[in-house]
Amino acid sequence: MFSNYFEPLTEDFVSFQSQLNKNQLGHKLNYYCNESFPEIDTADIAFIFVPDNRGANTLNNDTGSYLELRKSFYRLFKGNWGFKMLDFGNLKLGNDVKDTYFALTDIVSNLLSQSVFPIIIGGSNDLVYPVYRAYESFSRGVNLLCVDSKFDLIDEDSLKISSRNFVGHIIKQDPNHLSNFINLGYQSYLCQNDESHLLEKMLFESCRLGDIRDNIKEAEPYMRNADLVSFDLSAIKQSDAPGTSQPSPNGLEAHHSCAISRYAGVSDRVSSFGIFELDASKDSTNQTLNLISQIIWYFLEGFSLRANDYPSFKTINVNYQKYFIPIRESDLQFVFYKSKITGRWWVSSCMEFDKETNYKEQITPCSYEDYLNTLSGDIPKRVYRVLKNLSSQ
Repeated sequence: MFSNYFEPLTEDFVSFQSQLNKNQLGHKLNYYCNESFPEIDTADIAFIFVPDNRGANTLNNDTGSYLELRKSFYRLFKGNWGFKMLDFGNLKLGNDVKDTYFALTDIVSNLLSQSVFPIIIGGSNDLVYPVYRAYESFSRGVNLLCVDSKFDLIDEDSLKISSRNFVGHIIKQDPNHLSNFINLGYQSYLCQNDESHLLEKMLFESCRLGDIRDNIKEAEPYMRNADLVSFDLSAIKQSDAPGTSQPSPNGLEAHHSCAISRYAGVSDRVSSFGIFELDASKDSTNQTLNLISQIIWYFLEGFSLRANDYPSFKTINVNYQKYFIPIRESDLQFVFYKSKITGRWWVSSCMEFDKETNYKEQITPCSYEDYLNTLSGDIPKRVYRVLKNLSSQ
């Protein structure tokens, strides 16, 4: 179905793979080589490598670096995982970046319809836009989470989609299926005030770099509320990931990145994951390539631990302990739910649910600390957003 979109791996790479230890990842994936394209219906996860950086205004579309990245990843040892993985190879680049967009939307949409989880490795950050477009065929709301040092809402050339404004283009999409946008790791001095005001006006969420570094567990509830997760490598500080299009002296540390990726993997709701902004020309020691491999590994580790404990009509009164906190000067109250399976927390202002309830819209993931703060009268912003959404309806 997709073979025309991809370049098969070379005979040299096949030779490299054959020399790996049987317990290394290279022996645990089916990959595209010669004329043999892997069967999609046998897979749980599919890797899509997209060496297209045109959205970052650079022509550095080096496919060779993606082979080195693949080697780094294939050398890692497999965890205790039971799922099956495919490697489609490198996506062919069209004459125009719009050709890449079309192909990526088509591929991801088909994978999602077959319950195959796509992991995309790019390439400039604007590639998130066609991945988001892949969800449009399902006619439901999408929650987009970007791990990024910037909001990527506004750029001088607003008419052309780029790595600096793709979120703005998603917001302006008509019809619009974006239910929520979440930014993790933004740095205030890299963001325009107009962008911050727009996020606040639209009731979108954000968590600054300092808050993530002070308490990495803050990222977990946000991940539980996302469908599509993108990871901009420029959010990682330059000393840990120099091979990005926009390296910065400040940012997430390598171990933070792996922890965040694991949270994305564990999330029952996340259905696609992407890592973007690789520029291997700045990665002379392959440090960034090795970090990407480890970020992916931690995502897969999380994926193997999914517990499917998101509240539903059948489970809400069985698998959850309920805690009620009255809202001051109101007849309403917060209802906190704690999973008896995983110990994870959710919050809602709704008391009664029925079979028609969209739980992903009515119940917000939170943390135990959110519950304690609300109980003491100090309502955290994640819980406060539940009230704001209620008042806006």
